[in-house]
Amino acid sequence: MKKIFFFLCFTINLVFAQNSQMDSLKNVLANTKDDTTKVMLYSKIVLGGSSISPEERLDFGLKGYELAKRTHFEKGQIECGLNTGFILVEKDYFKALSILHEIKPLCEKNKDTINLVKLLGYIAYGYNKFDTERGLNYYRACLALMLKAHISEAIVPIYTAMGYCFKEAGILDSALVYLQKGYQSSLSGVSPIPTSNYPMHYGEIYYKKGDRDLAMSYFRQSIAENKNPDGQSYLGIARIFKDRNQLDSAKIYAKAGYKIFQSESLTIYIIQSAQLLFDLYKDSDPKEALKYLIITTTTKDRLFNQNKARQVEKLYFEEQERQRKIEAEQIAYQNQLKQYSLLAGLGVLLLIAFILYRNNRQKQKANAILQGKNEEIQSTLSKLKSTQAQLIQSEKMASLGELTAGIAHEIQNPLNFVNNFSEVSNELISELKVESSKVESERDKGLEDELLNDIAQNLTKINHHGKRASDIVKGMLEHSRTSTGQKEATDINVLCGDYLRLAYQGQKAKNKDFNATMETHFDPNLPKIGIIPQDIGRVLLNLITNAFYALNERNKQLQRADSPSGVGGKGGQGQVHNYVPKVSITTQLTANSQLLIAVKDNGPGIPSSIKDKIFQPFFTTKPTGQGTGLGLSLSYDIVKAHGGEITLDSNEGVGTEFMIKLPIA
Repeated sequence: MKKIFFFLCFTINLVFAQNSQMDSLKNVLANTKDDTTKVMLYSKIVLGGSSISPEERLDFGLKGYELAKRTHFEKGQIECGLNTGFILVEKDYFKALSILHEIKPLCEKNKDTINLVKLLGYIAYGYNKFDTERGLNYYRACLALMLKAHISEAIVPIYTAMGYCFKEAGILDSALVYLQKGYQSSLSGVSPIPTSNYPMHYGEIYYKKGDRDLAMSYFRQSIAENKNPDGQSYLGIARIFKDRNQLDSAKIYAKAGYKIFQSESLTIYIIQSAQLLFDLYKDSDPKEALKYLIITTTTKDRLFNQNKARQVEKLYFEEQERQRKIEAEQIAYQNQLKQYSLLAGLGVLLLIAFILYRNNRQKQKANAILQGKNEEIQSTLSKLKSTQAQLIQSEKMASLGELTAGIAHEIQNPLNFVNNFSEVSNELISELKVESSKVESERDKGLEDELLNDIAQNLTKINHHGKRASDIVKGMLEHSRTSTGQKEATDINVLCGDYLRLAYQGQKAKNKDFNATMETHFDPNLPKIGIIPQDIGRVLLNLITNAFYALNERNKQLQRADSPSGVGGKGGQGQVHNYVPKVSITTQLTANSQLLIAVKDNGPGIPSSIKDKIFQPFFTTKPTGQGTGLGLSLSYDIVKAHGGEITLDSNEGVGTEFMIKLPIA
């Protein structure tokens, strides 16, 4: 049944299975005052009234609706109005539409989206009885709201309803598309409509398409699958038999459908079935035909009359005017907001202009002050740059002094040999001259040969140590030549070894009593890497010199601690408290393909409080006059310029390790 089908679509099934439950509700209703509670009881009876007649359910619904209006109970008016309006659609859809249009503003006012969706579906269903275009418009509005609010088809099976509307409008292809969507929702359990309801709709569509055989198949399937009689399917079969001129069969099915429609008071379908029966009997049984003609005419007069039509048109017009008024109010409100926004924007602009003007005046005053300060700062900056240049030059000279001392000490050793062998050779030559001046008989040939051999040996040693000194000078010149700033492929192990010896000899030149153990752990498989040798050599010399300085300082501390008077003296370095000063250099490849150079000492270590300052310019731990505080800062900059990094790890009383990481590529 179409009415039952849509009642399942648009209402909540609060079914009271037994008559005793309904009787209990009626008793409570009779003893309840006319207030909101009574309105909701009316609503429950209408929704759950499966055990009472449609007329009685409609009566309760109308009473609840009128009571809600009198008590200004908007929620009850919406609930009772929805249910009552839907029931009235099949009996008096003009009155139904009147009620539904009355409660539409209430749903919008209360922002009751769920009931507004149902309401739009009910109104669409009502208009579809006589104006399918309006019906489709309301269905489209219903679908748009459902999609916007994410409302499930369990509330309103909108696709099935729209498919039915397209079918009534004769837009059959669209009807099939929407009905198929609804059918899929029913199969998946989303839609509350049973799948057995769809064959009847498919039958009517294919009947209108002219495919009588397929339509007959769907109508019979509908009758077979539905437990309750399906009046539309009987009516559809009757029409097919009439078209085939099988009038007796047509009469049987038309009467069966008419009987079902009458039992359900489905006015529209009573008219359709009575009209069909009139057509079937008008040539064979005028009396029977007159009967159905009278039924058709009186039912139409009752359902369709000019007053009701005018009422509906009035309702529709009033609804359209209300919507236009709402839209006009929204536009006016938006325009007002725009005006306020423009005024607010203008006010903000004026405020900004005032602030900018005031700030400009203040800025002019501040600029005058800043100009004077700026001149002072420029003067101070010039002095600072001059001082900084002097300090950098001092650091360079200190580094040069360390390097020069190392070179001098390194060259001194072969020069001592040259000087000593030269003096001895001069003495041997003097002896040879004395011996050769004697008469032949007194000369000792053996002594002369021995003296000549000694002189020859001395000259060989002088030559050897002279070449050694020359090699040292050449090497130092190579290391000290002006940097071109161009990177060269360099053997890091050789570079580290050279500057370790230079730094040690420089320390020895300053303090002859200084001794330290030097260890090297060079990776023999290191590749040559592109660096500026003089710059990295300067970094190494600085780190190693600092390490030797730290060893010397710790040695002094231990000597003072060991001295009975608390004042240390010379000698015994390296033996106090079994302390052995040691510097080690390690080279290796890291896991991430970087070259590591580690310079480690066992000096006093660096306090934790100053570790973060070590690489800052002009910070030094040396006494005043012994350091500028630029060595490590410049070393840090040089390593960074090579794309590497320099870090330290130090523990007080244990020692310090500086680590340089350089990229291989």
